[in-house]
Amino acid sequence: MVHSAGRSLAGLLLPGCCCLCSDEVVTYRNPDVLCPRCKREQAEAKKCVRCSAVLSHEKALPAEDCPACHHLKLPFDEVTSVGNYEGLLREAVLSAKSNRGTSAAWDLGQLLTSHPDVHSTLQPWIVPVPMHWTRRIRRGTDTAAILAKSFARKSGWPFRKLVACHRSLAKQSELAITARKKNVRNAFAVKGPVPADRPIVLVDDIMTTGATLFELARILRKAGASEIRVAVVARSTPQYLNV
Repeated sequence: MVHSAGRSLAGLLLPGCCCLCSDEVVTYRNPDVLCPRCKREQAEAKKCVRCSAVLSHEKALPAEDCPACHHLKLPFDEVTSVGNYEGLLREAVLSAKSNRGTSAAWDLGQLLTSHPDVHSTLQPWIVPVPMHWTRRIRRGTDTAAILAKSFARKSGWPFRKLVACHRSLAKQSELAITARKKNVRNAFAVKGPVPADRPIVLVDDIMTTGATLFELARILRKAGASEIRVAVVARSTPQYLNV
């Protein structure tokens, strides 16, 4: 309680920093985690309506023309992201993934809440992409869980650890596209009943090939989920087919 009170007092006396560029934010976490310039750039970004990749075109393209996803069959009702995995956002994600990145991850989770647009009579469940316990020990943090808890706290939607990773996985970023699907196949298990009438929002830091999220969507659909959405901080599209 003393720590919480001290942090609240510091928030009143000291301005916070933008979670992307580190400029001063007078209304830090009340409600903003972005400076005015970064907020304006976020609002102006044009994204694919299907996979949420930021496009370089002046006008949004039809989904079938998006170079990042036109060849993919996405098993999600919606994908939303803060932006592409590059520049300041890439630096923020890398900071959040470090063992001292809890605060950075929390701010990015707060930022995520301004992007999904879920319309439902029931509140969605916010579900982090699970990490195997051995990797959590090695890394010293669980970024997806922090993002999801932050997202849930600000949105008021319930946080649920609905799926678990039951075997150690090779790092997806070090594998070829075809190997990524094999790496995560049957690596996850649903931990409890899945509500058929409630949207599920899967939360993670980066979506690249989507193999992990595809596999999670597969087992959740099999368990009875009817609406699955994805909220990621960054959409990685480094080359035409690497999505």
